[in-house]
Amino acid sequence: MIDPQRITATLLDLLAIPSPCGLTDEIVHYIGGRLADCGVQHEMTRRGTIRAKLPGSQPGPARALVTHVDTIGAMVRAIRDDGRLMVAPIGRWSSRFAEGARVTVLSERRPYRGCFLPMVEWGVSHDHGVETVPLGWEHLELRLEEAVFSRDDVARLGIEVGDFVALDSHPEVLENGYVLGRNLDNKAGTAAVLEVIRHLAESGTHPTNDTFVLFTITETTGAGMGSAVLPEVSELVTVDFASVRSGEKSPFKRVTLASGDASGPYDFHLTGHLHDIAEKADIPIQQRYLKAFHSDAAAALVAGHDVRTAVVAYAGDASHSVERTHTDSLMNIARLLEAYVTSAPTFAADAPLTTVDRLSRQFDSDQLPQASGVLDTTSLGGDPEKLSSTDD
Repeated sequence: MIDPQRITATLLDLLAIPSPCGLTDEIVHYIGGRLADCGVQHEMTRRGTIRAKLPGSQPGPARALVTHVDTIGAMVRAIRDDGRLMVAPIGRWSSRFAEGARVTVLSERRPYRGCFLPMVEWGVSHDHGVETVPLGWEHLELRLEEAVFSRDDVARLGIEVGDFVALDSHPEVLENGYVLGRNLDNKAGTAAVLEVIRHLAESGTHPTNDTFVLFTITETTGAGMGSAVLPEVSELVTVDFASVRSGEKSPFKRVTLASGDASGPYDFHLTGHLHDIAEKADIPIQQRYLKAFHSDAAAALVAGHDVRTAVVAYAGDASHSVERTHTDSLMNIARLLEAYVTSAPTFAADAPLTTVDRLSRQFDSDQLPQASGVLDTTSLGGDPEKLSSTDD
């Protein structure tokens, strides 16, 4: 069965590996090792996106599950005369969430510890003036935990402009099921996906159709999918982190099914199919429009892939800050994904090209709005009887 303790253990492994977007080789090696342990065939693109294949028990259109392993982070952009570093964000996140974060500068020589701090005059009585410091990356500095007090001191350490900066996760797993830390997005989703793969492999269960599992490395900067989706894939389901509203009932047990996001709506039929699967399996689910969200599913469409897309998200809080999720939600994500890949495809005969008479319908004709009206053409000199129109 799906094992929540194994999901948590895998998540802690993933969180221990720095993987800001652009510096993901080590986490890709880890995932490759986990797939090999399960006997799962996989291959990799030049830059490191992994494409694993779970053979299906019958022919038909292939599916894809997608999760990203890259995280937000920063890059050294300048070294000041006083030995402090200026950084640029990797990914879109606010410097407000960076203040006070413990970090590691990953130079070519060796890693160095540091901390993000606002640029204030420390030691002022009653912290006078702290509230007036503007918000923004121009007003944030990286303090190295080394005896450096000049640009030359930093240079002697081997730290250069362009070095990556990774955020410490500081994860906590509480007895009540909550999991906290930085970089849960989207390592928690990846842990759930790896557990599904493990369970299918150990139980000898095959997906209904060929299923590709993609581990992408540039979702944080919006690139994501690129060319990783093969032409035979007709359905693509992305797994990701989505913040829930504080007032929602039992939010941390649910799976969020996205109807649409900042990029637009997701596929009507695939989303409905996932909703039906969740209801039949008694998986708590909520359907939401994620107005500020962007995912690998959207990136796949922008890249020109002709696929039906959907997004399922585990319950999260405080995205890009000290994030939080719950093992119940991760369990339910894993349950939903396994139920999906072992279900019948949304359309068994889905093909890249078809004819209009074979195209699916979203509504029956008798469900369409009925309206009628008569155009007043008297002022135009026309014959009202000949020019009247009725919309059936």
